[in-house]
Amino acid sequence: MTAAGPRSGDDTCDLIDDALYRLAERRGKWLGDPLAAITLIASLIDQAGRMLPEHVLLALDDDATWHDIATALATSPEQAKLRYSPDSPVADTRWPYNW
Repeated sequence: MTAAGPRSGDDTCDLIDDALYRLAERRGKWLGDPLAAITLIASLIDQAGRMLPEHVLLALDDDATWHDIATALATSPEQAKLRYSPDSPVADTRWPYNW
């Protein structure tokens, strides 16, 4: 199993713009306010980061290797394992362990 690494492009930019606009609407914020936009973008980044540990565990359950996961994250297998292995003392434990 091999995953392509992350990439940005017009499709990603369009989706982020849509998510940012919708989040601003939900929270009653104006995207013309730079601090509000920063806060909203940081919220999207944080939420996406909270989703990664669960998907790493799902990938491992689906027989992905740490090399496969590292490729998908654009990092080394050692760094991926250090950050996402439940056995790691510095693992990102925000999700699925707590919400």
